[in-house]
Amino acid sequence: MGVMENELLIRSALIDNYNNYAQGLDSKDWDLVRACFADEVLIDYGSISAPTGAPAVPRRADDWLKILQGVINGFHITRHAISNHRFSISASKVSCRAYLSADHVLFPNPEVPIIGAQDVVTVVGEYNNHYAQIGGAWKICKSELAINWSSGNMALLTAATERVLAQQR
Repeated sequence: MGVMENELLIRSALIDNYNNYAQGLDSKDWDLVRACFADEVLIDYGSISAPTGAPAVPRRADDWLKILQGVINGFHITRHAISNHRFSISASKVSCRAYLSADHVLFPNPEVPIIGAQDVVTVVGEYNNHYAQIGGAWKICKSELAINWSSGNMALLTAATERVLAQQR
């Protein structure tokens, strides 16, 4: 296989990884989300991840998954759109930057999927994921998220976490 073919295969695999991550979050398919990560991962999502560990200290991907579940599971629905993939592929490093726009919704009435501005919080930013090939698959070994802005009802993030905690009691 030529260099160009190999690079195209890597690019495709990284896009698949981002897509699986978004689909896993939105469908709450935690096995799919977990499969996106190496067993140990560096996480730097700024103020989102800071209380859970330093960005330069590796953490178990299973522990990070529990943190994601602690927020995402509290929403009725989320929609993560990840686009504009930009790749950096060399012999020593593989990474990909991509834009994020993610809506997080708590329906006033879950049986009627109609929302107002107070029922959604949107997060817009940019991921920078670094990858390692593990068992033939490209897995995230370092994930950074720079949030450019958020809009909507920010209190929903706390409400979602509280819903998860109430379900665990």
